[in-house]
Amino acid sequence: MSCLTTTLLATSLAGCGEPATLTLSDGERRELSDYRGRWLVVNYFAEWCAPCLREMPLLNELHELNALNEGKGPEVLAVSFDALSPAELARLKTDYRMTMPVAASLEGPWPFDAPQALPTTMVINPSGKLVDSHQGELKAEDLARWQAQYWPKNEGL
Repeated sequence: MSCLTTTLLATSLAGCGEPATLTLSDGERRELSDYRGRWLVVNYFAEWCAPCLREMPLLNELHELNALNEGKGPEVLAVSFDALSPAELARLKTDYRMTMPVAASLEGPWPFDAPQALPTTMVINPSGKLVDSHQGELKAEDLARWQAQYWPKNEGL
């Protein structure tokens, strides 16, 4: 099968190269295309970043509301800025009560570059395109603005 045919059949997100993938803290591998049709909030954090840790309860709440509303809100994915072992990530997830999936790494052509400052949060639309980003600590009003702008039909989020 030619690269063009493969691209047209598989996904427009990755082109002819490797797909955009992630490795979760438990070792599970996923592709960005697994989130196609869903909003995705990607948050880069580090344990040494105090604002990152302060915003975790807000991200947990967004993740839990999505689950309570039968997946009608955005998926939330926390990404470790530092290269950590699965055991270190599991400890962080427990220590900071992170309920959302935690990725050890992102590989391939994601629709954004790795951040230069932390925390940084990106909003990816259901087509896999970056539509918004926020550098600095998230506040409830940031999530409310995104809700009104990107997923307003999901009551209760």
